[in-house]
Amino acid sequence: MKRWQSWSLLIACCTVSMTSLADQESRFGPPQWTQYRLNSTNNAVYDNGAEALPRTRYRTGEQVRATPVIVGDSLYVGNHATGGMFRFDLASGRVIWGASDPWFRHAPNWIHADMIQADGRIFVGYGNRMFQGPWLRGTGSSGVMAVDPESGATLWKHATLGEVMPTPAFYDGTLYTVTGAGKLLALAPDSGKLLWSLALPGWVSMSSPVIDDDGMLYVGALNSVVGVDLASREIRWTFEEEASFTDVPPAISDGIVVITAKASRRQLSDKQRQTYSRQRGDFHFIYAFDAESGELLWRDLLGSGAPQDNNTSGAPAIANGHVYVGSPYTYSVFSYDLHSGQRVWEYPLGTKVKGAPAIANGKVLFGDTTGFLHLLDAKTGTPPSCENGRPAGKLKLGGSSNNSKTVALAPGGPIVINDTVFVGSQDGFVYAVPMAELGCH
Repeated sequence: MKRWQSWSLLIACCTVSMTSLADQESRFGPPQWTQYRLNSTNNAVYDNGAEALPRTRYRTGEQVRATPVIVGDSLYVGNHATGGMFRFDLASGRVIWGASDPWFRHAPNWIHADMIQADGRIFVGYGNRMFQGPWLRGTGSSGVMAVDPESGATLWKHATLGEVMPTPAFYDGTLYTVTGAGKLLALAPDSGKLLWSLALPGWVSMSSPVIDDDGMLYVGALNSVVGVDLASREIRWTFEEEASFTDVPPAISDGIVVITAKASRRQLSDKQRQTYSRQRGDFHFIYAFDAESGELLWRDLLGSGAPQDNNTSGAPAIANGHVYVGSPYTYSVFSYDLHSGQRVWEYPLGTKVKGAPAIANGKVLFGDTTGFLHLLDAKTGTPPSCENGRPAGKLKLGGSSNNSKTVALAPGGPIVINDTVFVGSQDGFVYAVPMAELGCH
């Protein structure tokens, strides 16, 4: 090959590479979304320096109970009861593809989980919370499906025994999901073929499995917390206690796994009954485990309250050495020191919080079940105060402004992409709000 041709090819290759890199950096969101709330800390925050979006509404066909997923310049989300799936253009709010055909761009059952994107595909689980028997959760069609991100066309479906309401997780070329029949399934992402499976100690409700960088998967399965070594395909450790871990996605940071669980008084030990003799209702606990061994590092009672009809426990998120979690039993939001288990602060909200919070720019953001989005200082647990006296840190999204109709911002919880807060609502919309609108600017 002539020298000038070689140089031409080299320049062309470099130009393509630089163009691809620049194009990727110019996109608003992350290039992929591989598990529940983006990463194993459950703190779904991403910033590549792009400008925050103006306030925008993305209208779907029915209730949104899942966390919206942002990849590149698109938003992906599914509907609760209809299983409708949507892709929106972020900037305009326009639907790129949606649930316009009952045989196309629809899951066969509820979508309660993130529509994750990896390996050039969208993956989503489907199923419902009804029981076929005491050890089998989910009626009708249950399973996982893959969708083409560009067209919304279904690529494959893998039917399961028992619901797949938790978010699947993609790791090292394999798709992992857990079911209402108490199984961990490893699937081939290109075909949906079952590669291997593992029995768990019980059925899984909404405890989306999270995977750390070392290839350990953690999940709550009925009355157990489980750590699975994906390389050996074996359960490395199990913590068992008569309490419901099955509804809560764990969070991991610095070698520590955090999860919450609810227990009735009947499920408490004799010592616990004596210790909490004045507490009434269901008991809401928070736990921290050594990620390697499963050793219980610390535990605390968040409080107690009236039983929940669904989504029984708040999901934790970890940031900067602290755990942040809301409780639908105590009507409060908490901060804990991740390593010591010391309670740093409690903010009494007066209404239920179920979804995981997001922690960005020194602030904690979370939604409540009456349709309000809240912002607190991460260190003090107090809302921002403005010199002009204007209230800050609280914004009504969904429902009516006078609270005559309450529409939950739950159980998905908000995410923050480039100082823009995204949160799904049971009024059928996903809302985008710049963080500045929650402050004193």
